[in-house]
Amino acid sequence: MKKTFREKMIAYFNGVGKKHKLLKHPSVVMLSVSLFFYYIGRHFATNTKRYASIFFVGIFFVSSCSFSFAVFAERTGFTSVQETYSAVVGTSDISLAEVAPMPVETEVLLEEKESSSEYEAEVAQIEAYTLDDLLEHHEHDHDVEAYEKHVEAQTETVTAKESVFDQSDWRLVLINKQHPIPEGYDFKLGSFASGMRCDERVIEDLLLMMQAAKKDGFNLVVRSPYRTSDHQEDNFNKKIRLYMRQGLSYMDAYKVTSQVITVPGCSEHEVGLALDITSETYLDLEKGFADTKEGQWLADHSHEYGFIVRYPEEKEYITSIVYEPWHFRYVGREAASVIKKENLCLEEFWDKYL
Repeated sequence: MKKTFREKMIAYFNGVGKKHKLLKHPSVVMLSVSLFFYYIGRHFATNTKRYASIFFVGIFFVSSCSFSFAVFAERTGFTSVQETYSAVVGTSDISLAEVAPMPVETEVLLEEKESSSEYEAEVAQIEAYTLDDLLEHHEHDHDVEAYEKHVEAQTETVTAKESVFDQSDWRLVLINKQHPIPEGYDFKLGSFASGMRCDERVIEDLLLMMQAAKKDGFNLVVRSPYRTSDHQEDNFNKKIRLYMRQGLSYMDAYKVTSQVITVPGCSEHEVGLALDITSETYLDLEKGFADTKEGQWLADHSHEYGFIVRYPEEKEYITSIVYEPWHFRYVGREAASVIKKENLCLEEFWDKYL
């Protein structure tokens, strides 16, 4: 009867141990190691289909997962996954009236339209906040022009020095898919009777920017300021359902949605630092806004007031969000000047200066 591989190995190492007494113990060790790898090999050989299935499922998951879209430098920690936290929102002293319910997101309404008549009806229902709307209900008793001159004097000679920037600066908080809203992040909302809300600390520069645009002949409109976590989640789920009605599976719909709407808990809108800004003559939140005079003015001048285009063109592989020329994030005048000058996105700014 033909011996098996196991029997051959046992016989061989027993023979070596008997012939050379000094090799008795090493032979036992070598026999154990050989049999260990022998049984492992047999296990995989008899379960090839099972492991092949697991391997291909893993490949499919990685290729389909929305979080595999962005690639970041490992040394910055951008690839680490953190637990999602909700922000702590305080009440602002500058609230001037009861805040009206937030409007349904413009981008959701526009992409769910099915006919031109429905589109026109939706447009009529969308709320927008013009400079006149905001100033009408803004009762600060300071001199706006004096404030503007003071800020300009402070930021006239901004230079890109590493010591200028600090990770603890609220203006520079990094929020994206890989970095959810930090635990315990605290801020106060400034609100207007018209219904608009945002972090109270950005209001001054926002009004100055809108006033400067108006002086140049451009009427800017804020269409999507602060939104609650529930509101963000509702928008996200609506978009998923929209894509599923178009024939996509849930996983595919989730992946596409995460590239046009930030995952709930990871949106800068939820901390009042992000604003969607368009014009009175261009309603759509689409790439075409970049070609309008208002879009070009914002691209050229928003950094002068501390705002940046948060998801710039040709940076999608870093931000994991499609180009949004209407989406502006407040980072402060110093950082915004550097980001504009060096053509960076916020992730790249963090990589270089923080």
